Amino acid sequence: MDIDYISELPADLKDEILVKLPIKEAVKTSILSSKWKDAWTSIPDLVFERNSLEFMTIRLVDNVLIFHHGPILKFKLGSVHACNEAISRWMIILSRNRIKDLELSFGSREACKIPSRLFSCLALERLILSECIINVPQNFQGFKLLHTLYLFSFKLSGITTIANLVSGCPLLERLTLFEFVQQGCLHILAPNLRELDILGEYQDLCLETPKLVSGWIYLNGDHEEFLIAKAGKESNIKKALGCLHNIQSLQIGPQFIDYLAMAHIPENPPTIFNCLTKISVTVYCFDRDEIAVALCLFKSAPILKVLNIQFLDFDDVDQLQGQSFWKLKATEHYCLFKCLETLNIIYAQDIRLSSRNDESMLEFAELVLRIAPVLEKLYIIDYEDPMVCHTKLKNFHKLSEKVEFKFI
Repeated sequence: MDIDYISELPADLKDEILVKLPIKEAVKTSILSSKWKDAWTSIPDLVFERNSLEFMTIRLVDNVLIFHHGPILKFKLGSVHACNEAISRWMIILSRNRIKDLELSFGSREACKIPSRLFSCLALERLILSECIINVPQNFQGFKLLHTLYLFSFKLSGITTIANLVSGCPLLERLTLFEFVQQGCLHILAPNLRELDILGEYQDLCLETPKLVSGWIYLNGDHEEFLIAKAGKESNIKKALGCLHNIQSLQIGPQFIDYLAMAHIPENPPTIFNCLTKISVTVYCFDRDEIAVALCLFKSAPILKVLNIQFLDFDDVDQLQGQSFWKLKATEHYCLFKCLETLNIIYAQDIRLSSRNDESMLEFAELVLRIAPVLEKLYIIDYEDPMVCHTKLKNFHKLSEKVEFKFI
């Protein structure tokens, strides 16, 4: 008599197999044998992926939750068109199961309001929400166990701010905020945060994240109309970045650089980043203010090893400012880049430099070559005329004897 090995698999191994299957296929395993009939009803991870279901229905999710027994540790819902009543109903079940990992993505044309029941899921450790409206209840005390929070294409309702949502998560280590509008100051108080990604509209930024290791900070919107930062004695560099004592990798976008340049730009860095080894900046062009901000950041990073600079657009830029300013600053900042090993200069596709902007870029490269003693790689990516540029670079004085030029 043949042994039915499939039926005799231990329960934990069945769960491991079922978790790896799309939910529709997991339910189908009930026809394998009597011992598999109800196996899917106890799997701890329920994942409703849009690409695994031709049409996501409220009834499907309802039925799975009704027949399920045992703990639900992970619940992922991808691009479902659901009403607030259905979502609230699901949150009641999940909160009773002490859900730890929750991901909700709504495919509605209008953002879906997150039901207040979600904020009773106090065992959450990871939360991802997208295309939604968030209104935090006034009596909400925070997700005390949450370590990862991703919010995409979201709106805030009522008195909710990002600050009062984040501050209630004392163990938070990873935070991503994409496509949002925050009136006034975006204040992030997260003493244990290690990774931060920001892309949205905000008028000011204050980071109180002393353990932050990696920061990716971009700003949307027209800074001239949207930002309220004014020139004055207080440095935006200090206010936004001054608390990042453990930062190792920092990437900032062009409009955020404009924000940093709107207020006082100190000659001497307000903070020294003794752990910062990688800086990536995206600029429209190195005009005078952008250079001042960049130099302040470079001076703040005494052990900087990798520097990435990406150029986006050169329209409506005072081309003469950057061109002469690098030469002016070359002798003032000879102490820069003592540990720099790699410089990557990247051009957005289809960018065509004017001769003056070309000279500005070359002058920056010349400055780095002149003062960086351990530079090993100078890579220029997507440049229009690499042969001419290579000839010019070879003729510059190089402090490092082992620097390699490469065009990609």
